[in-house]
Amino acid sequence: MKSIKNIIGSVAFITGLFALAAPAAAAWNYHGSELSRDRRELADARQELRHDLRSGADRHKIASDRAAIAREQREIWGDRRDWRNDHWYRDYSYRRWYRR
Repeated sequence: MKSIKNIIGSVAFITGLFALAAPAAAAWNYHGSELSRDRRELADARQELRHDLRSGADRHKIASDRAAIAREQREIWGDRRDWRNDHWYRDYSYRRWYRR
Protein backbone atom coordinates (compact mmCIF):
# COMPACT_ATOMS: atom_id res chain seq x y z
CA MET A 1 0.00 0.00 0.00
CA LYS A 2 2.82 2.38 0.83
CA SER A 3 4.57 1.75 -2.48
CA ILE A 4 1.38 2.55 -4.41
CA LYS A 5 1.09 5.86 -2.57
CA ASN A 6 4.74 6.62 -3.37
CA ILE A 7 4.19 5.85 -7.05
CA ILE A 8 1.08 8.02 -7.23
CA GLY A 9 2.85 10.86 -5.39
CA SER A 10 5.88 10.61 -7.68
CA VAL A 11 3.72 10.71 -10.80
CA ALA A 12 1.84 13.75 -9.49
CA PHE A 13 5.10 15.51 -8.62
CA ILE A 14 6.69 14.82 -12.02
CA THR A 15 3.52 15.91 -13.82
CA GLY A 16 3.57 19.16 -11.86
CA LEU A 17 7.20 19.78 -12.81
CA PHE A 18 6.41 19.26 -16.48
CA ALA A 19 3.40 21.56 -16.23
CA LEU A 20 5.56 24.32 -14.76
CA ALA A 21 8.56 23.81 -17.04
CA ALA A 22 6.68 23.75 -20.35
CA PRO A 23 5.74 27.48 -20.50
CA ALA A 24 9.25 28.54 -19.50
CA ALA A 25 10.79 26.34 -22.18
CA ALA A 26 8.37 27.69 -24.79
CA ALA A 27 9.20 31.30 -23.86
CA TRP A 28 12.93 30.55 -24.00
CA ASN A 29 12.64 29.05 -27.46
CA TYR A 30 10.51 31.95 -28.73
CA HIS A 31 12.89 34.66 -27.52
CA GLY A 32 15.95 32.76 -28.69
CA SER A 33 14.51 32.41 -32.18
CA GLU A 34 13.55 36.08 -32.21
CA LEU A 35 17.08 37.07 -31.30
CA SER A 36 18.58 34.83 -33.98
CA ARG A 37 16.15 36.25 -36.55
CA ASP A 38 17.23 39.79 -35.61
CA ARG A 39 20.88 38.81 -35.96
CA ARG A 40 20.19 37.31 -39.37
CA GLU A 41 18.48 40.55 -40.46
CA LEU A 42 21.52 42.50 -39.24
CA ALA A 43 23.85 40.24 -41.24
CA ASP A 44 21.67 40.73 -44.33
CA ALA A 45 21.77 44.53 -43.90
CA ARG A 46 25.56 44.45 -43.58
CA GLN A 47 25.85 42.28 -46.66
CA GLU A 48 23.65 44.71 -48.60
CA LEU A 49 25.88 47.59 -47.49
CA ARG A 50 29.02 45.74 -48.64
CA HIS A 51 27.37 45.01 -51.97
CA ASP A 52 26.37 48.64 -52.44
CA LEU A 53 29.86 49.84 -51.54
CA ARG A 54 31.43 47.46 -54.07
CA SER A 55 28.97 48.32 -56.81
CA GLY A 56 29.43 52.07 -56.34
CA ALA A 57 25.95 53.01 -55.18
CA ASP A 58 25.09 56.64 -54.50
CA ARG A 59 25.52 58.14 -51.05
CA HIS A 60 21.78 58.14 -50.29
CA LYS A 61 21.60 54.38 -50.75
CA ILE A 62 24.69 53.86 -48.58
CA ALA A 63 23.25 56.17 -45.90
CA SER A 64 19.98 54.24 -45.88
CA ASP A 65 21.90 50.96 -45.57
CA ARG A 66 23.87 52.34 -42.62
CA ALA A 67 20.65 53.56 -41.03
CA ALA A 68 19.15 50.09 -41.45
CA ILE A 69 22.20 48.55 -39.76
CA ALA A 70 21.95 51.01 -36.86
CA ARG A 71 18.22 50.29 -36.54
CA GLU A 72 18.83 46.54 -36.42
CA GLN A 73 21.58 46.96 -33.82
CA ARG A 74 19.31 49.09 -31.63
CA GLU A 75 16.59 46.47 -31.92
CA ILE A 76 18.97 43.69 -30.90
CA TRP A 77 20.32 45.73 -27.99
CA GLY A 78 16.77 46.54 -26.85
CA ASP A 79 15.66 42.93 -27.12
CA ARG A 80 18.69 41.72 -25.18
CA ARG A 81 18.13 44.38 -22.51
CA ASP A 82 14.45 43.44 -22.20
CA TRP A 83 15.31 39.76 -22.06
CA ARG A 84 17.98 40.38 -19.45
CA ASN A 85 15.62 42.52 -17.36
CA ASP A 86 12.83 39.99 -17.87
CA HIS A 87 10.33 42.50 -19.25
CA TRP A 88 8.84 39.91 -21.59
CA TYR A 89 7.85 37.63 -18.75
CA ARG A 90 6.67 40.09 -16.10
CA ASP A 91 3.66 42.33 -16.20
CA TYR A 92 3.70 44.82 -13.36
CA SER A 93 0.69 46.81 -14.47
CA TYR A 94 -1.48 45.13 -11.85
CA ARG A 95 0.90 46.16 -9.01
CA ARG A 96 0.25 49.79 -8.24
CA TRP A 97 3.22 50.01 -5.86
CA TYR A 98 5.71 48.83 -8.47
CA ARG A 99 6.37 51.31 -11.26
CA ARG A 100 9.41 51.70 -13.46
